[in-house]
Amino acid sequence: QLITVTDDTDPEISCPANVTVECDGMGNAADLATFLAGASATDNCDTDVEITNNYMELSDGCGATGSATVTFTATDDCGNTSTCSATFTIVDTTNPDIDTAASDETVECDGMGNTAAFAAWLADNGGAEASDVCGGVTWSNNSTGLSDDCGATGSETVTFTATDDCGNMSTTTATFTIEDTTNPDIDTAASDETVECDGM
Repeated sequence: QLITVTDDTDPEISCPANVTVECDGMGNAADLATFLAGASATDNCDTDVEITNNYMELSDGCGATGSATVTFTATDDCGNTSTCSATFTIVDTTNPDIDTAASDETVECDGMGNTAAFAAWLADNGGAEASDVCGGVTWSNNSTGLSDDCGATGSETVTFTATDDCGNMSTTTATFTIEDTTNPDIDTAASDETVECDGM
């Protein structure tokens, strides 16, 4: 009598849940490793089912974000397989850090609008500095020009905005002021005058 035992039943596989993590700027390697190791499988004829996955790399998102949909495959000793899929996603929802706030600046009136000093202050973002763990930072501001005060003085309160690669924003505000504290110059001093009485 010949008795043949066959295994034509696929293993049962359980995928990890879809995972979304906040960007750490370095690929979230530990989170990814935990996700890839999260699949499990059982089989009615094999206690040691092999689990593989087809992960290659994350998609290239903004900054250091990205995602990958991974297919996990369970294979028993007889070559029966089962598959399932799950997605790992890195997102950036964190605003940039304002490391140094913008600073007010006050300059003495030069009579011509102090344009160079004002332009330099704007270009330097009022001295503000920002950083982001998940990418670069770009600056913008809402300057529309100085107010029209006495003489050639004026001021403007400007909001500087730091925006990261994923569009998250942080702001810092400072004021540029042109003041006039300088007394007028007496170019020609007053002169004494003596006249002869005319009787009237």
